[in-house]
Amino acid sequence: MRPGLCFKRGAFSRGSETPAVKASGMRKTIEELGRRLGGLEVHTEPGLRLSYNFDATGRRGEALGVVFPEEQGQLATVVREAGRLGLPLFMRGAGTGFSGGSVPVGGGLVVSTEKMRKVFSFAPEEGTVEVECGIVNNELQCFLEPRGFFFPSDPASLKVSTIGGNIAENAGGPRAFKYGVTRRHVRSLVWIAPSGEILETPMEGPAALLAGSEGTLGVIYSARLSVLPLPEAREVSLVLAGSDENAMRTASALLAGGLRPGVMEFIDSKTLGCVGEYRSVRGLDTGESCLFLEFDGPLRDVEAQSRMLDDFCRRERLFKISARGRVESDILWDLRRSISPSLARKGITKINEDVALPLGRLGDAVAFIHSAARELGLDCYIFGHCGDGNLHVNILTDRRRHEEMSRSELFVGRLFEKVAAMGGSLSGEHGIGMTKNRYLGLLFREGEIRMQQGVRSAFDPAGFINPGKYFSGICS
Repeated sequence: MRPGLCFKRGAFSRGSETPAVKASGMRKTIEELGRRLGGLEVHTEPGLRLSYNFDATGRRGEALGVVFPEEQGQLATVVREAGRLGLPLFMRGAGTGFSGGSVPVGGGLVVSTEKMRKVFSFAPEEGTVEVECGIVNNELQCFLEPRGFFFPSDPASLKVSTIGGNIAENAGGPRAFKYGVTRRHVRSLVWIAPSGEILETPMEGPAALLAGSEGTLGVIYSARLSVLPLPEAREVSLVLAGSDENAMRTASALLAGGLRPGVMEFIDSKTLGCVGEYRSVRGLDTGESCLFLEFDGPLRDVEAQSRMLDDFCRRERLFKISARGRVESDILWDLRRSISPSLARKGITKINEDVALPLGRLGDAVAFIHSAARELGLDCYIFGHCGDGNLHVNILTDRRRHEEMSRSELFVGRLFEKVAAMGGSLSGEHGIGMTKNRYLGLLFREGEIRMQQGVRSAFDPAGFINPGKYFSGICS
């Protein structure tokens, strides 16, 4: 398979295709679904449908109806009856995705989980909590914290993204370096098969495939999650490290020297200056890139790690800001979590790619990215979870400037080709969705694609759950 091959509709098994429901008849199908759902209303008001057409990419779909199930039985009925009618079904948490994963391409029914936010049980002796899929990550954290626990998965969107979405995309986040991605903390799932059957399976079974499947194999209703006791101590530090390349060298040297932070983030100089402007914080526009680190755990370990960092910074003559205590730490974390909104305000359109690379190649990758952006005359910002090799590459542009958008598309193609050549992946946590499936040929041979498509067909032979995404054979 040649690099950049665009998978056409019908290129794989019939299970990969969008159900053959013509747009002219789909509205009648929506009406019939409404009659079959009894008391659960299918909303077809234009204004409401419009607001469920998008995710964070700004890509637009066409929701012909939206439903808001409130419990397991209603959700199962929606899935079963949509399947019987051959109606495309698109699950939606909070719509914070950056790959078009919840966008209703080609028309169909959007199923919003926003009314399913219960905490069913909390077992501190087992270190587990069971929640509905629509609960927001931060709502779960706020439930756990007074009880002395936390959920380790914390994507940057934790204040708005849902647990169901986190599982479907196998979200990472800053703390993934120490604690791993979402899948590691899922014990079991209650989910709805395309037939409408309600299943409860541990992560040793089919549930393992649902985590990270981007909503293409089944519908997640609830999850039993692992939670951890709050650490005894935390300390957050910001280290100004000069150039991008020196920041990456510094990160490698710190890890090689035995430093084990819970969080290790890279923020390039342009991004850091942008955050300072957004938060009105002087001193962040130094022209230097930085590392953002957090140590957590027993107080003795945190203090030892902090001393190691202090010693390193003195030897290398690097400027370090440290925050101790909740208030100071929250200030630095607020700066870190302000990156995305600070960038969003600078461009009408933000192209956000989240490539992943071997740790030893990050410096070369950052140099290539900035060089390619300069060559194409694009405004580029880079930050990310350098501890586990995940870089977020942002191009700020304006979709109304067609020539500039063409250059941006060219940049993305070059970026993915370079990442694949360096042994990396097209996505670290955002997923493939509808924005990256055209590039899968850079990573996989045709036989590998067919094998993965076969898994989807085994779960959903009709291909009506979240069609047009991932390996489903439709290009964006």
